[in-house]
Amino acid sequence: MLLEPTRLASYISSKICHDLVSPVGAAASAIDFMNDPSAGDMRAQAEELLASGTMRALARLQFLRYAFGSMGISNGSAELHEAKSIIEGYVDTHKGKVEWDIQAEGLTFAQIRILMNLVMLGLSCLSREGKLLIEIRQRNKIEIKLIASGPRAKFAADVRVALERSEPEDGWNPRTIQPYFTTVIVDEVGGKLSTEVGDERVAFTVSGL
Repeated sequence: MLLEPTRLASYISSKICHDLVSPVGAAASAIDFMNDPSAGDMRAQAEELLASGTMRALARLQFLRYAFGSMGISNGSAELHEAKSIIEGYVDTHKGKVEWDIQAEGLTFAQIRILMNLVMLGLSCLSREGKLLIEIRQRNKIEIKLIASGPRAKFAADVRVALERSEPEDGWNPRTIQPYFTTVIVDEVGGKLSTEVGDERVAFTVSGL
């Protein structure tokens, strides 16, 4: 069942705000400390917190602009090196690391947008430090596979339901709207999304791109 466009836009906006509130809040707290005359001995720590929060917010903004914004629907081929850098920066602000196995000449902006949404799906499966392995193959069409693995990595029930385009038991929220959005953009380009669950390992594959 497809969500109405206005509801989908509202939930996506909530997801963006949810991703940004932590680093922006950290930067705001740092500014408060720096403006407090009684906290002079904490100025160095506040400056570090301000720099860290600002860089985390910037990394997430760059990623979300691609994953949800108009950048992801631009025409033509994307700059793969730049996209990889943006993805690695986003993952660094969460948990885990990224490994790449690319055997393709390039990707379109729409394919990069799908890749970035797969990255978010992968991160949702990691409960602690883990790894995202991204495999990209080019045969007749592009196939993108992301494998999330690590201690206690699992495919949450609400994410599974959202990928089936059913409303989770507790309703839609910033966590579950993103999997649903992934199915929508995969359908837009005629792709097929499949999942595979193993021991502390979850794989997402989009074929036919």
